[in-house]
Amino acid sequence: MKKIGILGGTFDPVHYGHLILAEQARGEAGLDQVVFMPAMVQPFKLNTKIAEGHHRYAMLMKATAGNAGFAVSDLELTSAKVSYTIKTLQEYKSRLDENTTLYFIIGTDAFLSIDKWFSAEDLLKEYSFIVGTRPGYKEKELKEKVERFREIYDTQILQIKNSEVEISSSDIKDRIRKGKSIKYLLPEAVEDYIYQEKLYL
Repeated sequence: MKKIGILGGTFDPVHYGHLILAEQARGEAGLDQVVFMPAMVQPFKLNTKIAEGHHRYAMLMKATAGNAGFAVSDLELTSAKVSYTIKTLQEYKSRLDENTTLYFIIGTDAFLSIDKWFSAEDLLKEYSFIVGTRPGYKEKELKEKVERFREIYDTQILQIKNSEVEISSSDIKDRIRKGKSIKYLLPEAVEDYIYQEKLYL
C-alpha cells in the first residue's frame, strides 16, 4: 500500500517552515511521497493579493529539487475555480491506483476548524489526516476533536510532533518590502527567484 501526503496552501512564498513540516510528516508517518499543492484561489483568501500561480509553482519546484520524497502538483493552479480541499483530493485520488492511501497534512489550528470547511463531513469520512502538533499547544482541544471525529466519522488521524519554526510568508514579504534580509528563512534558490522576478516589492 502506497502512502501519499498532500500539503496544500498558498505557498506565497514557500519557506523552510513548510519544508520542515513536509519532511517530518513524511518520516514520522512513513509516507512514500509528499505532494505540495499550491492553491489558485483559497476560500479564506478571496480578497488577498497573492503572487501569480506560475511564480508560486516555480518557487516550489526550486525548493523541492533534490528531495525524491517531494513532488509538486499544479492540479489546483490549472483550475479557475475556488480551491476546496474535498474536490482537490477527490480529483487527485481519481488519478491514482486503488492501492494508494491519501493523507491530508494539516496544522493544529486549521484542523481545529476543519468542521467549518466546505463538505467537512465528506472530507472527514473519506480521507485520512496527518496533524502537525506542538507540545503544550491546544492539546486538550485537539484531543477532544480527534476523539470526536474518530467516533463520528471513523476518521484516520495521525498526530506528529513538528518543530516550532517561527517563519511566516507574510513576514518574509514584509521584510522584502522593507529591504531587510530573508536569508536562511527559505531556500537560496527561492530567494534568488524572488529577487530575479521582483516579487513582493
